[in-house]
Amino acid sequence: MFVLLSCSPLLAEVLEAGTTLEVRLSNATGSSISHPGDQIEGTIIAPISLAGQVVVPQGSKLIGSIERVKRFGLGLKQVTATIHYRFHTLQFLNGEAIPVQTEVLEVETAKERVDIDGTVRGIHPAVSLSSSLAIFTVPLLFAVPTVGVPVWGIKCMIAPSASPEIYFPSGTELILRLTAPVEVPSSAKRLAGAMSFPPDELSEVHRLLNGSPQRARLGAHPSDFVNLLFLGSRDELDRAFHAAGWSHAERKSPMSLYRMYHALTRRVGYRRAPMNTLTLNDAPSDSVYQKNLDTVQKRHHVRLWKDPRRADVWLGAAAEDIAFRFELTHWTHSTAPNIDHERAKVVNDLAFTGCLEEAVLVSREPQEQVQGPKGERLILTDAAIAVVRLNDCNSPTAMPGVYANAAKGVHGRLARGLASLRNDLRLNLFFTTYNSLKLVFKRRTLKPLRTASSVDTDPPGLDWLSAPATQQQSSSQQPPVNANRKSTQ
Repeated sequence: MFVLLSCSPLLAEVLEAGTTLEVRLSNATGSSISHPGDQIEGTIIAPISLAGQVVVPQGSKLIGSIERVKRFGLGLKQVTATIHYRFHTLQFLNGEAIPVQTEVLEVETAKERVDIDGTVRGIHPAVSLSSSLAIFTVPLLFAVPTVGVPVWGIKCMIAPSASPEIYFPSGTELILRLTAPVEVPSSAKRLAGAMSFPPDELSEVHRLLNGSPQRARLGAHPSDFVNLLFLGSRDELDRAFHAAGWSHAERKSPMSLYRMYHALTRRVGYRRAPMNTLTLNDAPSDSVYQKNLDTVQKRHHVRLWKDPRRADVWLGAAAEDIAFRFELTHWTHSTAPNIDHERAKVVNDLAFTGCLEEAVLVSREPQEQVQGPKGERLILTDAAIAVVRLNDCNSPTAMPGVYANAAKGVHGRLARGLASLRNDLRLNLFFTTYNSLKLVFKRRTLKPLRTASSVDTDPPGLDWLSAPATQQQSSSQQPPVNANRKSTQ
């Protein structure tokens, strides 16, 4: 099974300012339910390693509070809803705690944005299809109710209103950054390592990978890179991914397409959103898992293909959707360039559940860059494949919020209709014009929002895995020093 070995004696290590922490919230928070001073807690879901030692293991806790929160309300005082988290204490598995200074860098797979000072900022209600229709339907509702009521009812069906308030359920994942160095006590450190494969099994892994395609295809075009290989049954994979908060993707159907449209118009998440069919060796994927929050524009996802030679072998292609783009005659997702981040995300999530038995990085080719039509870099990868063997996973450790009801405000059609009316009242001609002008003026004085392109990212760290292995040697290079997927150092 996955093990972290103790090491003694150990000297203290210092985590520098800029080190990133991947955290999963244990509390539901939001602009309409949180208050300044409310206590919050998060769980570290990706280990942080330095020089081959895990200095912040998975399962460590971050404790903090809500520092500031502002509701959107009627939109008269606020341009958008905001919430500011302050995590101040890092508690290790042995109970020892140290003070830390952090700021929020990103809310994973969320539609909300983060200011440069770490304040999370919600959406503005005047930037959606529903807001345009509300300008006409709300006045009609009051001027000519006999006409306005049915028109407004149809509008609620085809373009329900998006809530401008921020709501993050238990299980929301954040990327934090240390704003000051912190000294990690020696008692908290562990040797980084998972049980690796014996030489004869590594040879078998290389045989399985030999000749297998490196990229899946979308029709006739090359698409996602194969960067994972799993050894385990479908049931073991299901239990591990579900405990880590991942969901199966639904097949495309009229109902799933309607749910996708509904999620787009209301600007909410769709945990089982359908995905395009990619093929490997001309075969469609056998299983698809994804993890998202409150938008269909962003999600983590991995497609799996069963190896026809062995029932317990699965080739996987993991990538992260970060936005929509229009391509020829249809909309599709843009993916994050560095796909090694997503490989690390998948392996770290499964390691958290305790379902990871053995793991190793296996090199296939030298580092590869795939250039776009104008020379821009679209994909960056070291081309290594993470090979993971799962245990039976009968009693996995679930991530916070996995089995909690993440739905908010689902009380029936009448309640949803009243909530939609409340949102529409914010979007009449007066409020829409007033808030739009205020938003334009406010943006001149706001600090710039942090975007994906403004965050420098380094290759992910999987220090607790074995170094990338070849058939001749098992440690041909030193792995990166951070166990995080993202870094701004």
